[in-house]
Amino acid sequence: MVLSQRPISNWKAVARAWAVRFVACAIAWTGSAWALQLDETPTELRVTLSQDYLHARGATLLAARYGGAWGMRLGTWLSTNDLDPKPHWVAGVDYVWTLGKWRAGLGAAWMDETTNINGTHWLFDVSLAYDLTRRLFVEYRHHSHGSKLGIQPDVQNGGWNLIGVGVNFN
Repeated sequence: MVLSQRPISNWKAVARAWAVRFVACAIAWTGSAWALQLDETPTELRVTLSQDYLHARGATLLAARYGGAWGMRLGTWLSTNDLDPKPHWVAGVDYVWTLGKWRAGLGAAWMDETTNINGTHWLFDVSLAYDLTRRLFVEYRHHSHGSKLGIQPDVQNGGWNLIGVGVNFN
């Protein structure tokens, strides 16, 4: 019998069987991901100079992060081009996971002004960095309040998309 000639109930059974296989594979994959040994994130001071490349092109942020896995970040906007009102500083806390030369972080940040880029004072802070050498690294950082997640969807939120280069003072 050809698949298209099967009754709908058989099609549902096939879909259910594939769903069960998919879930089993997903559980197996995440189990092996937990076995992946993450490196200890050392306590250090990292300073980054970054620019927004998407919604506020050219806006420049100088920021420093101090800490290990848990860290604090403080930054000042060197240039915000024609944004009104102009943000002056950002502060936040985050948690960073380290695997070899890669660092991924998730946290919260507070910006002193709301603009059409961030929409609110409180923002999510997501980052990904790669250590080029022991002292030099590149970093991508995203600040937004999460309207795509349903948090205050009526407030403007393009988010800050920052790419930068940094120095590790460890």
